[in-house]
Amino acid sequence: MDVRMRWHLAMAAAGLALVGWLVWAVGHTEPPPWPVLLADLIAVIGLAIVPWLVIVGRQLTRVREGERLMSRVVVTVAIFAVAGPVLGMLALRMFDQDDSTIALAVAMMSMAAAGIIALVGGVLVPGLLLLVRTLARERSARVRAEERAEVAAHLHDSVLQALTLIQKRADDSRSVRQLARSTERELRVWLYGAGPSEAGDDLAAAVRAVCEETEDRFDVAVELVAVGTCPLDEPALAVVGAVREALTNAGKHAGVRQVSAFVEASDGELLALVRDRGRGFDPGLVPADRRGIADSIEARIRQHGGTAQVRSSVGAGVEVELRVAR
Repeated sequence: MDVRMRWHLAMAAAGLALVGWLVWAVGHTEPPPWPVLLADLIAVIGLAIVPWLVIVGRQLTRVREGERLMSRVVVTVAIFAVAGPVLGMLALRMFDQDDSTIALAVAMMSMAAAGIIALVGGVLVPGLLLLVRTLARERSARVRAEERAEVAAHLHDSVLQALTLIQKRADDSRSVRQLARSTERELRVWLYGAGPSEAGDDLAAAVRAVCEETEDRFDVAVELVAVGTCPLDEPALAVVGAVREALTNAGKHAGVRQVSAFVEASDGELLALVRDRGRGFDPGLVPADRRGIADSIEARIRQHGGTAQVRSSVGAGVEVELRVAR
């Protein structure tokens, strides 16, 4: 607390003490002439309230709404403080110059109103505003600290430990890739909230589980884009099975490190695309005993009224397009 703040608090305490003295003096002493009483009232109320207005006003200068409120309160208090004595003098001239009761009553009512407005509008309400804002800032800071602690704990438990294992297994490239992919999946699950526990609940989760299974089995990275989802009814299960077969073929025969998959569930159709940029093949030269595409992809989709197109050529990779009406 700086020296200026202490000085204001001391003045405010003195003003409150003088208010108590003024209340006692009104009941136990002879009232002085009304101009003297009015001057005493103005001095005591000003000394009791103005330091609090200054203290609160210094804090409110940092808040735009509070600064506007404080300026309006000051203007209103000044109007009441000036209007009281003026109206009292007018009343004294209009009614009876020898009877100061009306003038004193008008002036005291005006000063009392100014004091109440200053106390409520300039001290209590802004004080509550500052208190609410302070509590909100403290709560926001506490939430941010908890979030940072949660992030730090998760990074320590997953990413940092994975990096340590990668350093130890640097000579085993397959193990390093699998560890990196599993850590990436875990981090994505934690960030976006789509975890393996959801597998089997809907189309997108089931396809995501199939992609993770393919990555672990064949040491390839599957880049999945899923747009929309739907319950796992018969057509959706057929699409999941066909996507699994297409990814398995890519993992076994494409000779690439990355395969892309796209799944979209719209109101009228299920669409799936699996693409790789690997070796490819000539569809006309597939041996008769190789029935993976014919049985596990094309026939499975046709059973549900859909279409399956496999486009490929030697050296140009393979693209499998699946469409099933909902």
